[in-house]
Parts: sequence; structure tokens; C-alpha cells
Amino acid sequence: MFDKLLVPVDGSQRALKAAAVAGEIARKFGSQVKLLYVQHFPDTILATSGMAGMVAPGPAIVEALEEAAREVLRAARESLGLPQDRVTQEVLLGHPAETVCRVAEEGGYDLIVMGSRGLSEVRAFFLGSVSDKVSHHAPCPVLVVR
Repeated sequence: MFDKLLVPVDGSQRALKAAAVAGEIARKFGSQVKLLYVQHFPDTILATSGMAGMVAPGPAIVEALEEAAREVLRAARESLGLPQDRVTQEVLLGHPAETVCRVAEEGGYDLIVMGSRGLSEVRAFFLGSVSDKVSHHAPCPVLVVR
């Protein structure tokens, strides 16, 4: 039923709780799990977009972002509590909700398990939460963990 789970993580407590829930589901169904960390850059500094005038972040910033991603994924993997051979992980640049939906569709995932509102409540009010956007646009069911 749930052979492939996608678990987007952002380092928040709710994302870690979602990873733990995904681990329980994966144990019950024998699922493979992909942890996904999406680093969001404002459009003005997305060097990968190919648009003229874009500025790439410097090496120190890139190194700090890579270290932050490794730590988020390490904590999420620990929360999953699954053997290494059942878990993959990926770090991507982009808009989080759009990227999660694209990865879910391209990878043929059966379920997305994610935390609710990783952003601050005020910021989420103005931007809209990633979990809300994913739940409305994902190609598969979405379990939002509070």
C-alpha cells in the first residue's frame, strides 16, 4: 500500500515528529523512505536558474548551508529509526512546496509525510505554509503531522 514514502524535512520539531511517524508507517508496510531537504533561496540569488544577473552564494555560505543540510538529515534519519538500506536522502535547491510535489510525482511516491508549519506562524501567515501548499498540489496522499 505504501511502498515509497517521501519525508520532506526542515529541521523543525514538527518535521522530526513527522519523520518518526513515517518510520512507524515504514516498519508496518515495509516501505522505502526518502528524506528530502529543500534549501530555499530567494529568486534573486538562485544561481541555478540561468537568469542573467543572478549572484551565486560565496563558498563560506555554501559550506554553511551544506553543513546545516547534513545536520537536518542526520536528525531526521535518527528519528526514522530505520535500517540504512531502507532510507535515501536528497538535498535540492528550490521553492519547497513546488520541489516536494515535483519529487513526489517524478519518483512515484505513495505518501508524503511532513510536519505542519515549519516556519514561524507569522511568516507562514504571509507566505502560506509549505504543508498547506503540498497538500493541495501533491500527486499522492499527504499526511501532515502536528
